[in-house]
Amino acid sequence: MKYLIVIFLSFSITGYGLESNKLGIKIYCVKEGFKNSSKNCNYCFDVNTVELDENPILDENDFENFYWKNQQIILNYSGKQKLKKIKIELSGLPVVMVLNNKRVYGFWFWNMFSSFGCDRVYTYPQNDFKIRFGLPTNNALGEDPRFNKILEKYVRNKYKQD
Repeated sequence: MKYLIVIFLSFSITGYGLESNKLGIKIYCVKEGFKNSSKNCNYCFDVNTVELDENPILDENDFENFYWKNQQIILNYSGKQKLKKIKIELSGLPVVMVLNNKRVYGFWFWNMFSSFGCDRVYTYPQNDFKIRFGLPTNNALGEDPRFNKILEKYVRNKYKQD
């Protein structure tokens, strides 16, 4: 019994409690210092090799809905409050969408005052949080990763779709 208590306490202290193992959708910031994964792409990064912040900036507890067809996330009050605290530079903020602790795809939070183009996946989270591919539309490199089948199944089962 003593050993179980010691193990439980060590997991709690080191951050491996129940919260860190919670499944679902989470969005993490990419830590600074990553390199573009393609010389022809300004906003490409390898989602599997970039280092992520320890804690997500948003998770599905912050989502009111996720409309699959138009790739739009609607934030609830807690999500909107968290978003207000996030600093998004004019050049964007790289993030990764994670589902059940597996990285799905990387994209960029874009500042609504930015005039930069984006050749990958991006969203204006402070505006409408529609996740798009290529800004302007003809400025997209590579394949569009947004319509992942596993993510689609999860989103359609979890959130009401119109």
